[in-house]
Amino acid sequence: MKKVILIIIFTFILFALYVLVQKVHKYYFPIKPMVAYQTAHNDDDTIRIAYIGDSWAYMHQHQGPCLIPKIIESQVAQPTKVFSYGLGGRTSKEIYEALFADKHLRTMMCEHGADYCFISAGINDVNKKLSIRYYQNSMDNIIRFMLKNHIRPVILEIPDYDVNKAYRVLKNSSKLLRKLSMIINDVPMDCKQIYRNALDTLIKEKGYQEKVSVIRYKLWNNDYHHDQKRLYLKDGFHLNDYGYTVLDSIIAMEILKNIEDYENRN
Repeated sequence: MKKVILIIIFTFILFALYVLVQKVHKYYFPIKPMVAYQTAHNDDDTIRIAYIGDSWAYMHQHQGPCLIPKIIESQVAQPTKVFSYGLGGRTSKEIYEALFADKHLRTMMCEHGADYCFISAGINDVNKKLSIRYYQNSMDNIIRFMLKNHIRPVILEIPDYDVNKAYRVLKNSSKLLRKLSMIINDVPMDCKQIYRNALDTLIKEKGYQEKVSVIRYKLWNNDYHHDQKRLYLKDGFHLNDYGYTVLDSIIAMEILKNIEDYENRN
């Protein structure tokens, strides 16, 4: 009888360890690239822009009128459409997975397609203190998916949000996990610049310099204390209405610059 009980306990411990290892692997390790499906390709002259990512994309989806089409159409004689879809709290890896697993996002990409895709990803990687490798691998997967479908990625460089305030509002269990992640991944509490550098390294090493656009935080979010009041909600983590107005303008100008560069080359 004792032997049976010991076997049951041992089996339970092994199962618990297996579940724990699976959870740790899913949380900390990047995903292998998946075979890209084909998004819609349109023959008309409409400029289509997908706006995807984390809660920043989700809140953009539910904000007032997007200014990107108006700005682009004022400079280019082409109709412009923006399709937004975001998933709050998602890391870069989870956003990549959502391109395949999330029905709404996949349908949006398949039915509408895009010429450009604005990507807000990595903010939660910084918030959760995930590894640089995790972020680079995930962003590389997203970029490769877009390029495979002839979509130019427009990547949001990690903005200057309030890392410390984002940490203070967490539950104690989440704070403990953040501290543990900082030790495991060897990153400080404020690792925003480390992630920015990591994106630059990825782009250079993969030869993406002419294939992607990056919305540099210094172009619109370079005065930390002033911008916290001007651009952000009280949580210091998400943009207010004016913040989206400023970011929309920067995105539109970056796309217009790319259109101009393309026309000059041709």
